[in-house]
Amino acid sequence: MSQSQFDSSSDPDQKSTKSGSSQSDSQAFGSLPREVRPFLGIQFKCCRTYGRIYRNNSRNAYVGNCPMCAARVNVPIGGGGSSSRFFSAS
Repeated sequence: MSQSQFDSSSDPDQKSTKSGSSQSDSQAFGSLPREVRPFLGIQFKCCRTYGRIYRNNSRNAYVGNCPMCAARVNVPIGGGGSSSRFFSAS
């Protein structure tokens, strides 16, 4: 009878297990894999709060709302843009 052993030196980001399967950590625990969604971090000056806005399905803008007052933010994606991921909106 084989027993599994805890290996504290293993890399938690490794995508394969010792048996050779290629399951991610989230799949190993029975949940569905998470989709990585591009976002911008926004400091909303209107309510002095932080929130994220996400890229729309058309992939031509980041859109979202202030989490407190629902003020709309639309940041177009285009050439000559910024590599920054965090902004302020008033």
